[in-house]
Amino acid sequence: MRPRRVPRGVIRRWGPAAGEVLVGVLAALGFTYWGLSIGNSPVTRVGQISGLSHLQLRFAVVVLVILAVVGWVTVRASERVKNVTVRLAAAAVAGLSTGFLGAGQVFALRGTPWPLNGPYGDNNRILGWAEEVLHTGAMDAFYPPAVPYTIGYLAKAGFFAGEPALAFKWVFIAIVALTGPAAYLLWRMCLGPLPALAVGLLPALQQTLPHKPYSPFVLVLLLPLIAKLLLWLRASPRFGTRGTVLRGGFLGLLFGLLFLVYSGWHLWSLPGVVIAVLFFYPWTTGRLRGLLFLGSSLGGFLLVAGVYLRVLLGATSTRDQWCSGYTLTEPAYIGTTPLSSRAWDEPGEYPGFGEFSGLHTYAVIVLIGLGFAVALGLRKAVVVAPLACFGSAWLIRFWLAGHMEADQQVQLFPRTMIQIQVTLTALTVLACVLAAQRLVPLLKRLRAGERAPQERFTAVGVLLAMALAGGMIGSFFGNQYLPTHPGEKLAGTLAWQAHQFRKPDGSCPKYADKGKCKPFPTRTVAEDFPEVDRMVCEYPWRKATKEGWIVLDLMTRP
Repeated sequence: MRPRRVPRGVIRRWGPAAGEVLVGVLAALGFTYWGLSIGNSPVTRVGQISGLSHLQLRFAVVVLVILAVVGWVTVRASERVKNVTVRLAAAAVAGLSTGFLGAGQVFALRGTPWPLNGPYGDNNRILGWAEEVLHTGAMDAFYPPAVPYTIGYLAKAGFFAGEPALAFKWVFIAIVALTGPAAYLLWRMCLGPLPALAVGLLPALQQTLPHKPYSPFVLVLLLPLIAKLLLWLRASPRFGTRGTVLRGGFLGLLFGLLFLVYSGWHLWSLPGVVIAVLFFYPWTTGRLRGLLFLGSSLGGFLLVAGVYLRVLLGATSTRDQWCSGYTLTEPAYIGTTPLSSRAWDEPGEYPGFGEFSGLHTYAVIVLIGLGFAVALGLRKAVVVAPLACFGSAWLIRFWLAGHMEADQQVQLFPRTMIQIQVTLTALTVLACVLAAQRLVPLLKRLRAGERAPQERFTAVGVLLAMALAGGMIGSFFGNQYLPTHPGEKLAGTLAWQAHQFRKPDGSCPKYADKGKCKPFPTRTVAEDFPEVDRMVCEYPWRKATKEGWIVLDLMTRP
């Protein structure tokens, strides 16, 4: 009996989409793997410059090949071949850009099997929970379970010599590398290839946190999911009953999976998303169909994340008292972060003054972008989704910070700054996309009857700009996280810590400080931090030692 052939229509429709997924993932993981062949020292400044230059050269060569192919196809091939090539090229640039970040982490951790920051900071708790999963099959905590369970089950399955900390390093590097293609692919559900590349990639690159990459990973994926939710909600009267349920359930499952990885963005976005849903609800054309769509979305979400949601709602008495440079920053500030500056640990109020009435250039640009995005696309779901998340996080930030002294808890409010920056960056890029869409018809009318070759290479121009941005930003963050001595007070302290612990075979990592190292601590339960009655947050140079006060270092909390 002959096997049934896949219909040609299915291949023509879904083949390019499958190709985008494959190319994006392979580009990200392939370039990350290529970083293993960098043989320079990650701890000497000369070695660091040489290593980054090797990565940059490889990145540039691959991008030039992609641009050459797109340029040739633009001139020589049919319209269909051109469209498919642009889609694959955009996916490749998205993968290569965050693959550069992954390769930078591979280089920074060359010679050590341990993750950034070793057993310190959040790693301490996550590794403890992963150990619980390894030994008991479960963990007793309200923390999002996806990362601890993934690491614990990988070790339990016999991977990484059964050691969760060894899995930790590679799981986090993989998340860093896959952030770009994942963001691109989800924005492709709402936008064309080139706009999806810009809107997905730039916010993803902006908020790179290799020591906890699951957090920005979820945030940059949440925005296009919300946009798609609004698009399908508005269109739900045109769907059949089955199509409505399947679409809603599919989005609900994705929301639930992201919720299990990191739940903060869902909670801080919820008020704004509720308002956006009311705005896009089909009140006049299909109220029951819209209700069915939302109900199936909620059902899909609860199917995946319902158990954890109940755990989270039952942990309302938990107090977050972690003070850091973020906690002490003026609450309306949206500029550079302490991780990219020495100023957070030097006398003088962080972050200082900006160029325009206290605002930094970045703030001025995104405020202009916000205004144009609202002016040009307030009725568009792709604009409303990040706008709703921005407004929600903006108000919640002030609410939580305003109660910090009275409640004696931080409640993670500084992390809303990440959501504010990502959403404002996305809105600024969308403003450029919408402006370009308005200008193209005008240019065509002005050039009616003329052949304008320069207009045919739009894809080459956008891909070149995005690739250069990916390489430059990747180099910046790669440099920030290269090993530096703790005395430097930089993010490179995290990589330096990873080189200071003995490997499983008992030897020291090749680049351990002065050839000496210490045992990597073992644990079977997550260590908790003591709760205090009186929380005092101060700048590092004003650290208090009075009993009962809590002052925690930004990056190396033991």
